Amino acid sequence: MLSPEEQAEFARATAGVRQAALNALAADRSGTFAIRFIANLQRGVDQVLQAALAAGLKIDCQRGCSHCCSARVDALDPEVLRIAAELKKRPPAALASLTERLREHAARVRGTTAQTHRTPCPMLEQNLCTVYEVRPATCRKAHSLDLSQCAWSGAAIPQHLDLLLKAEALCKGSADAYSHIGLAAGGHELGQALLLALTDPTAEARWMNGEAVFDTIG
Repeated sequence: MLSPEEQAEFARATAGVRQAALNALAADRSGTFAIRFIANLQRGVDQVLQAALAAGLKIDCQRGCSHCCSARVDALDPEVLRIAAELKKRPPAALASLTERLREHAARVRGTTAQTHRTPCPMLEQNLCTVYEVRPATCRKAHSLDLSQCAWSGAAIPQHLDLLLKAEALCKGSADAYSHIGLAAGGHELGQALLLALTDPTAEARWMNGEAVFDTIG
């Protein structure tokens, strides 16, 4: 539970992010810019983490550790479309193989909740993220102060509250800005959303026209 002071600071930070994002999105109303712009949110979350580390925060996360990658990963609409655009650059055979893996993933997780979703992310290969450079903000803000807790299903992973609040203000403020200009920016399970983005050739254009295309996934 946040204190009144923490709630007020979170509201101020969210409003500041929202206004800055609105200014940028209003300056260029093209859908392609709106998809590219989400990279600013992701860079912002990276900077929050780096600032915390520079200030002395010690996290236990290590390369190849993928415990949190079995939790549900939610991504905003423009994040999904940005990742899909990168995936479409892969050779046809590789993209076809990934699409089939996404179909299998979607069948496994359909109907699960954040509490019951314990399925490895389909973007993982040998415990490494294959879309690391364009991964969602949800993944970027994830961290653990005690790796020993991560292996226990249902354990409360200790995280740094101030870091989480700053990252969440970036996420909420950005999502609010997109919504304000009529572009959907809800949170969607990454694997299912990517499957739709890769198999529906109209998905990106419909999103640019203001349709909440990913709201149809279960």
